Amino acid sequence: MFTLFLVVFLDLVGFGMIIPVFPFYAERIGVSPSSVIFFLGLYSAGQLVGAPLWGSLSDRIGRRPVLLFTLLANAASTWMLAYADTGVTLALSRVLAGLAAGNISTAYAYTTDITTDATRPKALGLLGSAFGMGFILGPALGGLLAGTDGENGSSLVQVAHAAAVLSLVAFVLTFLRLPESLPPEKRRQANTKRTSMKVFFSRPVLRGLLVATIVVVAAVSLLQSTLALFSAERLAVGPRTLGWIYGFTGVISVAVQVGGIGKLTARFGARQLAMVGIVLTAIGMAGVPFAHGMGFLLATLSVFAVGSALFNPSMSGLVAASADPHERGGVLGAYQGAASLGRVIGPVVGSGVASVVGLSGPFAVGAAVCLVGTLLLSQKRR
Repeated sequence: MFTLFLVVFLDLVGFGMIIPVFPFYAERIGVSPSSVIFFLGLYSAGQLVGAPLWGSLSDRIGRRPVLLFTLLANAASTWMLAYADTGVTLALSRVLAGLAAGNISTAYAYTTDITTDATRPKALGLLGSAFGMGFILGPALGGLLAGTDGENGSSLVQVAHAAAVLSLVAFVLTFLRLPESLPPEKRRQANTKRTSMKVFFSRPVLRGLLVATIVVVAAVSLLQSTLALFSAERLAVGPRTLGWIYGFTGVISVAVQVGGIGKLTARFGARQLAMVGIVLTAIGMAGVPFAHGMGFLLATLSVFAVGSALFNPSMSGLVAASADPHERGGVLGAYQGAASLGRVIGPVVGSGVASVVGLSGPFAVGAAVCLVGTLLLSQKRR
């Protein structure tokens, strides 16, 4: 689990480094500010395809080869980003990065392989903290490497190169230190009982969880795809400050996931915890448009971060608990695919809302949509 934590952490640091510089990078090669949200959505489109694919494949051939291949693909996509000089090459780099990021489902499946029902919530919280810590250090490092001049081409290329190197380090660590977690007999079961997204959606319990995931993640992605542009316009911040903002929310998320998710799940249950997380996420999103200073922005993002930290591991735990061991890679791939579909829908809606009512609009719409997720989760299905 510690090795898996390090692998995911390093990979997410590399991904996080791109976040605060990407809007400036895209604008440097001629992409309009309103179109940046669309390009962010391309990453999620790739992840939508990759997550079910890698999750199901890992059920059949094992977790380790899938992780190794996708880490190499992630490094390649980031190098492609470093040399992107047109909108087409920029788009291709983001789609490839999204395809590689579908390995998140495999990392979650690996965790379920090596845990029991009793230890799984804490382990999933630990894995979630690896994501959170990646988003703490990654954006901060990306902002520092880019410096205060967000339009400096060489500094942006430097960030992309550094991110690619971190993915290669994660690859080497996986190759040397991470053993296979799925026994051959369980792989044989997966080969004889293949499933698909259609099959998963046909199950009432899974369908409710997956639809709730699509709705909530779509709402959350409205904030994630708009925050950088909103902060730059409203508060006149650059890549470095944006990096610290993302790092601040990451610290809060990690503190919740490492310090309390296991105990909170045992006391209240994953479903109740997920619903509380959705409500807090919506409150945090609704407060962002009222931020005219850094203090208020950080306060409302704190509420958002706590909500996200409660929602994500709780939902992945609910999904994992609804699957048999031989199909958990596929089921968690479907879960990540549903989340990716939400991240595709969110930026598209956000781009349209922002073009009509301005950059404050996506936060209000996202908060309202987010609450629909509580209604879906409150309906228990058999």
